[in-house]
Amino acid sequence: MSTPSVDALALTESLELFVRDLDANTKSLSDDARHRLSEAARKLRVSTEGTLDSVHRIIQASMQLPLACIGMDTKLFDVLTNIEGTATVAELAEETKVEPALMARLLRYYQSVGMVSQMDDDAYGASNVTKAMATIAGKNASKLYLDGVVPVTLSLPRFLRETGYANPTDVAVCPWQSHFQESHWEWLKARPGQQQHMLLWMQHYRDGLPTFLDAVDMAPYMRDATDSTPVFVDVGGGRGYQCVGLKKKYPGLRGRVVVQDQPHVVEDVRANPLPGFDGIEAEPYDIFTPQKLTGARVYYMRYVLHDWPDDACVAILRNAAAGMTAASTLLIDETMMPARGASWRAASMDLVMACCISGTDRGLPDYEALLRRAGLRVAAVYPYTAQLNDCVVAAVLC
Repeated sequence: MSTPSVDALALTESLELFVRDLDANTKSLSDDARHRLSEAARKLRVSTEGTLDSVHRIIQASMQLPLACIGMDTKLFDVLTNIEGTATVAELAEETKVEPALMARLLRYYQSVGMVSQMDDDAYGASNVTKAMATIAGKNASKLYLDGVVPVTLSLPRFLRETGYANPTDVAVCPWQSHFQESHWEWLKARPGQQQHMLLWMQHYRDGLPTFLDAVDMAPYMRDATDSTPVFVDVGGGRGYQCVGLKKKYPGLRGRVVVQDQPHVVEDVRANPLPGFDGIEAEPYDIFTPQKLTGARVYYMRYVLHDWPDDACVAILRNAAAGMTAASTLLIDETMMPARGASWRAASMDLVMACCISGTDRGLPDYEALLRRAGLRVAAVYPYTAQLNDCVVAAVLC
């Protein structure tokens, strides 16, 4: 089937009219429509840029993160986000204690990449990007990446040359270890500030997106449960955000809700529980030992398996299966790489995982193979975000 032709000039004029009043033209868009529009515009930009525009876009991309951090360090993004209307170069320079000449240069750059809006010759305001970088997620991710992730990714060409372009599968032989001479986890432990950036980034990484609870109906798993029935066990669940979310969505839930993690994590959870953690149990558990809480209706793993190579994943899955009965289901909540058209966010995060811990995001055939080796099979698949290619795989005993 042929694709209908489009008048490029008419399309350009329509887009120019559209962006003149973005707030009015986008406020009624659904999240799905907004994502589709954004992706179409991104692909249009890349596919129509000139040769040297492509070169400059790629080689200058490394400027954005350090410049964004300057906008945070000076509180410029906070100032713009909190004012009504616009501010001049002089006003922003005074408010942030930045020399006016430098402020003018910074604002010139920021407006060129959409980090701020410029309404007139000397009138600047917050764009959607300004507001995003002023969030908890924006601030903490930027600092973590600037000092940790980006130096490692910049060393990736050298690392791959030295390792013969082998796929990183060993946490002891990965770009992070090669660059810092210590593991990602050791580096974080020695730098409490960065560890806090990491925790807050992970907490807010998915803000505004659906969760597995929007994709999977949990009610059938709770049917006929008593107060002593283990209903939901979040394996490697950190501070218990998914458990809290489950109880919030199903306030009448009966049965035990349990988060399992390493002993030091559990100690922190018990000492500093999240709001809404009442009635949730926290217990230490090593994923490389057989599951000790047997017969749960649901065992849930979110972003656990992508940390590990295949053989380790099989061991983790076998240990989960050791606690399962015919009435149990294992929900695996991971990025699910499609054979075609992976999202840029998912594809980027996959390579960040490779650089930091030799982790990997997989496709459904990969998970099917891992589950078979562990004595499990796929019972259902629930995709739920286009932005991250998120998907829940429901597995049961063979």
